[in-house]
Amino acid sequence: MCKSCTQFLNEDSFSFLKVVPTELKHTCYCSNCFDEKVSSPLNDYNDTMEKAHEIIIYSKDQTKLTRLLKRKNDPYHVTDCEDEKEALLRMSFFAVKANCNALIDVEFKSKKAIIGSHKKTIYEAVGVPITIDPTKIRGHLDPP
Repeated sequence: MCKSCTQFLNEDSFSFLKVVPTELKHTCYCSNCFDEKVSSPLNDYNDTMEKAHEIIIYSKDQTKLTRLLKRKNDPYHVTDCEDEKEALLRMSFFAVKANCNALIDVEFKSKKAIIGSHKKTIYEAVGVPITIDPTKIRGHLDPP
């Protein structure tokens, strides 16, 4: 396999999937394998990421706006995120995969972690995925 024929992927190309299939864990593919095994899941993943950026978000402080919405689904919990944006995007990704278009009761928590001599902040988030009609509800926040 020559370098000009090789298709390269970033190591984090499928990082938001809960379980990455073994055929998608490699960083380089021949053109045939890429076309057969990777291009379709990669396109689906990228489409899901685009939809995750467009999801409607309501924080825990906005329960007055969402008090009449039914919370049928179990809340999503994400941990070990670099910042609040990553935590929100992970939950949004999972919500889009579950055919939901909104997250309500979103709440963030942070904690300090010491790794060797380095200190960093790790974020956690909780949110309930639901499906709503955006034209029937007022006061929603646009995603960051």
